[in-house]
Amino acid sequence: MELKKLLQQWNSFPELSMEERPVLSSDLEKIVVKNPLSNAFYLKKKLTVRIAIIFVLWLVNSWQFRHQWLADGNELYPQGLLFILLTYSLYFHIRLLLFADYPTLLALPLLNFLGKLETILDKYILSFRLVSAIAGFYLLFGVEWLLSRLSTGAYKTLSNNDWYKWLILIFLSVSFYILLLHTIIPRYLKVLNTVKKYKEGINAKAPVK
Repeated sequence: MELKKLLQQWNSFPELSMEERPVLSSDLEKIVVKNPLSNAFYLKKKLTVRIAIIFVLWLVNSWQFRHQWLADGNELYPQGLLFILLTYSLYFHIRLLLFADYPTLLALPLLNFLGKLETILDKYILSFRLVSAIAGFYLLFGVEWLLSRLSTGAYKTLSNNDWYKWLILIFLSVSFYILLLHTIIPRYLKVLNTVKKYKEGINAKAPVK
């Protein structure tokens, strides 16, 4: 339905006249129109799910951070840093969702539509760094839980040694981000580059006023 609305508005873009407006080939239409709509326009659902998950994690972490604060526990600093990270991630995703302004996105002129699509994709790709950092914390907590079941001595050593704990956290976060770089992120980078090239092509063909 959204694709149909976009194609219906194709003849009303004011930047280019009928003669100057490029005609989309079937391949280019598939890359530039359908993919951005599926990978950028439909990011609304993914962003909403992320916000819900992060909010639940934020609520749980708030309770854990408060407990560590009152008890002056060993996990005070990791829980405090995770609290800040979750708070900023929640703010980042809500701001991106509001910026996208999905109800009026399809009503934008062609260049404005592509420009906003480019920004949405760029910010969404950036958000994977936040996701990786959050994942690093929970992977670390998972490692600690596993050690507490398998080796009490190793668990106590890790819990009482902040240096090892932060090194493991950085390693897990970077490793998770590298995994995303080779699996999920490339598809969004491909669409982002396509949108940029298409936008640059339109600007290059537009008459100088």
